[in-house]
Amino acid sequence: MFLGQYTHSIDSKGRLIIPVRFRASLASGAYVTQGFERNLFVYTTENFQKLALRATQLTTTDPEARAIRRVIFGGATEVQLDSTGRILIPPFLREYAKLDGESTIVGAGEYFEIWNAETWSAELVGVTDPDVNARRFSQFDLSAG
Repeated sequence: MFLGQYTHSIDSKGRLIIPVRFRASLASGAYVTQGFERNLFVYTTENFQKLALRATQLTTTDPEARAIRRVIFGGATEVQLDSTGRILIPPFLREYAKLDGESTIVGAGEYFEIWNAETWSAELVGVTDPDVNARRFSQFDLSAG
């Protein structure tokens, strides 16, 4: 499970250091794909394969299903950790998420997100608003039992 927030810089070649706590989960590889807020999602190979299976079960006769496939597959790349715990994010994904320096890595459970640090700061305002969160969570049963 991916938890927490971390700040790292992307170097000029597009390499991003992955938090040490996340590396064991990515040992067999990972997939980076477009997120929904001009961010990136990083899935373990196992979780991306589950996502891909669901996407391939969508009918190609539905225009929305085709769009979903384009986002998931056309906006994705397979990555491997290098010897120093970095992944290489290709230019098209760096451009999509406006990654060109300081980045924020945000745990999201079965995947994690990569954000431009400024974009994440703006997103964080809404994510940490107590009144908004009270409404968001009003319909969720968060009990452990």
